[in-house]
Amino acid sequence: MSRKPLLAGLLLAALPLTASAAERLVVVTPDIAEIVVALGAAGEVVGRDRSSREPELAHAQVVGFSRALNAETIARLKPTLVLGSAAAQPTTLWPQLKRLKLRAEEVGAREDGRDFAEAIRRIGGLLGRDAAAAKLAGDWQRGMQPRPARAVRYLVSYDGSLVAGRDTASDTLIRAAGGVNAAAGLSGFKPLGRDAWQALKPDVIILGSHTSAVYGGKEAFSRRPEIAATPAGKQGRVYQLPPQQGMLIGLGSPAVVEQMVKM
Repeated sequence: MSRKPLLAGLLLAALPLTASAAERLVVVTPDIAEIVVALGAAGEVVGRDRSSREPELAHAQVVGFSRALNAETIARLKPTLVLGSAAAQPTTLWPQLKRLKLRAEEVGAREDGRDFAEAIRRIGGLLGRDAAAAKLAGDWQRGMQPRPARAVRYLVSYDGSLVAGRDTASDTLIRAAGGVNAAAGLSGFKPLGRDAWQALKPDVIILGSHTSAVYGGKEAFSRRPEIAATPAGKQGRVYQLPPQQGMLIGLGSPAVVEQMVKM
């Protein structure tokens, strides 16, 4: 018997062992979804949260909102890997996914997003894209180098009531812009009473644009007596940003920091 057919058969048999099978990814937070897209793995995504709106992910099934996720809904897609950050809620999601025997990785564990570069590198390792991830992380870190310090007091509000204190992504952005977080005496997002708006003396106020119906848009918000009495209100320095930009760290954060410097 010729050895050639035998060798050919052995080589064909070995191919499935050496080829890497595509993942079935579910990405449950928009910050992590954009990393997956940037690393060229969008085609492996079968599920996403509804805030992840990159065109490359239009084919993926929506599994819910990142702040109100259900482990069983995610499990129905039979993912080989679930990725997300601390923005995924409830906090019980990750242990629930693991109890369902799913491979689930919270690759960004800090609410303030200061481990974002590390998250990029971890995703690169998980997806076999280490070199691309190293470059992406390095570029992002350079873009987030703190600007020269300025005595500008920023106040970031989710909805005209809740404001971002320390340990938030907004605080990280303010610091990178060289500014001062007027609400640094608070931790996380906290509601602010009318008198407190004046007491914090913000030079710049940034509102989440998604809930403008709540406060009637920035013009109506600026006319509120407690806002009009602040330095920001007097100088017309009230701005709006989508929450994904002003309240979540992502690949676009260096550009957001540049915007904040000019506010």
